[in-house]
Amino acid sequence: MTRWESPHPSVDEPAEHAARAAVDLRARRSRPLLVLAGCLVVAMGIVSKVAVPGLFGDLLGSGCYTALLVVLAAFVAPRAPGAVLALVAFAISSLVELLQLSSIPRDVVEVVPLSEWVLGTTFVATDLVGYAAGAVAAFAVDRAVGRRRRRVGR
Repeated sequence: MTRWESPHPSVDEPAEHAARAAVDLRARRSRPLLVLAGCLVVAMGIVSKVAVPGLFGDLLGSGCYTALLVVLAAFVAPRAPGAVLALVAFAISSLVELLQLSSIPRDVVEVVPLSEWVLGTTFVATDLVGYAAGAVAAFAVDRAVGRRRRRVGR
């Protein structure tokens, strides 16, 4: 019997081996590193809100919002593919933005003023561009960190 032959004909060992190898490439992300990344993204988002004027500040803040959602999703699902995390974060960001077309966020902010940082109150179409940029940037950083970790052998 060769290495890939199975005593059970229904078991496809090469495919199973390939699937395990693919999972190994998506090594578990370090949660302490994710916490640090989240803190950095929040700090950058606050700076963008208070110190960067105009459209660029708005786009940077929107990007940080989505990047933080990527970090939170990675914390919950540390083995998930980066593209999935980025798409989920972009979808959530976009849904929250579209929710601003209703009165729901304004009503919530009246009761819980700090929720404005999460829900916003006014729909701005350019925020969607910032969300896309934040998702792409977070995906690129995740990919670069993942490649480095694989090279170093962690």
